[in-house]
Amino acid sequence: MKHLENLEGIDNLAPYTPPQKMNQLILDNFGKNIDVKKPKVIIVGLCGGQGGGKTKLSKILSKNVPKSAIIEERSYFKALTVKRKMSYEIEPLFVDIGGYSKDRKLLLVELSDPNSYDYEKLYQNLKSLKEGKSISLRKFDEDKGAYTGEESTINPDETILIILEGYFIFRDKKVRDLIDLKIFVEIDDDIRLSRLLMNENKFLNNNMYAINNFFMIYKNYIKTSYEQYIHPTKHEAKIYLPNYTVQDDVVIDVDETFKSLILILRSIVERSSTEINKSN
Repeated sequence: MKHLENLEGIDNLAPYTPPQKMNQLILDNFGKNIDVKKPKVIIVGLCGGQGGGKTKLSKILSKNVPKSAIIEERSYFKALTVKRKMSYEIEPLFVDIGGYSKDRKLLLVELSDPNSYDYEKLYQNLKSLKEGKSISLRKFDEDKGAYTGEESTINPDETILIILEGYFIFRDKKVRDLIDLKIFVEIDDDIRLSRLLMNENKFLNNNMYAINNFFMIYKNYIKTSYEQYIHPTKHEAKIYLPNYTVQDDVVIDVDETFKSLILILRSIVERSSTEINKSN
């Protein structure tokens, strides 16, 4: 194993687990169907609860592994239908409170519902990448609750590693079967809640009535969703990333697993690139 150096955004990491043990764990469990002599897109899935830091971890992975791209589950979010919207609006919990709009609260609930995402489209896109075909992705802005109009393209000729991140990506069998390495981001519930609250405060405006309203939504919908849909898929993962702290896209505190993961992914991509160059 190379020295753990020159990795962007993961300086000053405090090891909690013997790195040799984690290195072997990753190597033993990394998708056995990967053959670098037959280069193709490799998909790593990062799953976990809301506020777990998957998005930032994905960015750090992508920064440190060449020829990688990120696919966000939210790019497959389906817009609220009138019928679904009305089903929530009859509840007192979803009235406007102190500037905390019902539309914002409805969005939080919908983002916590696996039925709000188009997994068939996600499956078809992942399948296309595996077959060497390019795909286009729309960007969804969770703060605005809408698609931005921006689109990005992932070209398999330029990309070897796909980092797929989301809440429910291990639930759909067809999607799950296309993921070469499944990782569950394990974060304490209190930490996830505090992160969600800090992020949501820009909508709460420090209004105590609105904050209490948010806690009710967390308890009745977000937490329930985690317990019912997300945590039960944990057993699908081969690797668990333990508690860590992320600030401004820099991992401050993390297990050696994450650093080892970066080095192994980098090595696999480099070997695949070498095989591609040989075949050309």
